[in-house]
Formats: sequence, structure tokens, C-alpha cells
Amino acid sequence: MLQTQPEALGVVDGAVVRNGAAAGPSISLGEIARHLSPGSKTLGGRPPGLTAEGWFHTDHMNYPYGVHVAVVQVDRETGAVKVPRYLVAYDIGKAVNPMLVEGQIVGGVVQGLGGTLLEEFLYDDRGEPLSVNFADYLMPTTSEVPAPLILHFESPSPFTPLGAKGVGEGNCMSTPVCIANAVADALGIAEIDLPLTPAKLAALIPEAA
Repeated sequence: MLQTQPEALGVVDGAVVRNGAAAGPSISLGEIARHLSPGSKTLGGRPPGLTAEGWFHTDHMNYPYGVHVAVVQVDRETGAVKVPRYLVAYDIGKAVNPMLVEGQIVGGVVQGLGGTLLEEFLYDDRGEPLSVNFADYLMPTTSEVPAPLILHFESPSPFTPLGAKGVGEGNCMSTPVCIANAVADALGIAEIDLPLTPAKLAALIPEAA
């Protein structure tokens, strides 16, 4: 399409250009993909689609870094906990897809909040499960989940080709710790067990009052 040998071409900012040419003809990866679509007149005998594959190896673990801050409200009469405000400051290196990164962080917070306040497996004396449907095994909804404030910082990792770091697991593990510590601080207690159901907290509140 550029009438140039492949070894003389490179990819810069999502476009294929001639190596060493500051200006000149170029074509975007999206345009190349359109030429390789199944119904394209320029597909010829080539298989449709545009793909690329690469490998890298590092002997060093690649870590993200983050901070969680929660504001909680505890009803001393019922033991119910609300989380009106939540903040996540996270360094996941280079964000290849910022919207996907935000979705991963929010999803991790929601998963962690559910495990902290609502989701609990219960069994009777015979070991039969009592949490067998969503009326008994509660999951977070939009009523329980705050809109988290997300601050994203980029310090690219030297151990990955794109400078990316992980983003998924850290938030669902940090959220329970953050909320549990906020509740413990609000009630002035040292030890609590998750999930923080109203029944559990109501039993602790008289001691903390």
C-alpha cells in the first residue's frame, strides 16, 4: 500500500511510516485493518484481519502502587454501614486504554465493597448452605456503591515493553482493608471480622460507645 519493502517501514503513533522519514506518506493501522476486512476489494488472497504477536520476559516482578481512602457512616442503632465517599489513587504505569483502566479500578472497588459489607456464606448446623440465592447472599448495587474518585498516576515500568503495570487485583484486595479500618476507627475498636454485617456491628457497638 505504501509501495515500500516491509523492513523499511515502522509503526509510529498508530501509523505505518517509512523509517527515518520525518515527512512523507503514511497509513494508519485502522486504514490497513479496513483494507483487510472480509468484504474489502483489496483483500485479494490474504486471510482477513490484522493481528500482531510479540513476547517478552522479565525476571523481576512488576508491581502497581495505590492508596485507598474511605469515608464511612455507621448507624449505631442498626449497625448499618454506608460509604458516601471513596478515593483511589493508583499508579499502574502506562495506561494503554485509560477507560478500561478506570473500569478495572471501579470494578475492583465494587467487588471489594461487596465482600466487606454484604457477601457472606452461611451454613446451618448440618453444613447445609443458607445463602442459596440473591435474597440471602447480598451483592452491591448502585444504592450501596459510591462513585469513586480516581486519581491515576503514570510512572512507566522499566520491566514491560509498554511500561504497563497490573491494575485488576490490587483494588479488590485494598478496598476491604480500607473500609474495615475506617469502620474500626469510627467505632474505636481493634478487631472486626468481615463481612461487616449490621448484626455483627450492632453487637460490637455497645462496647465501643
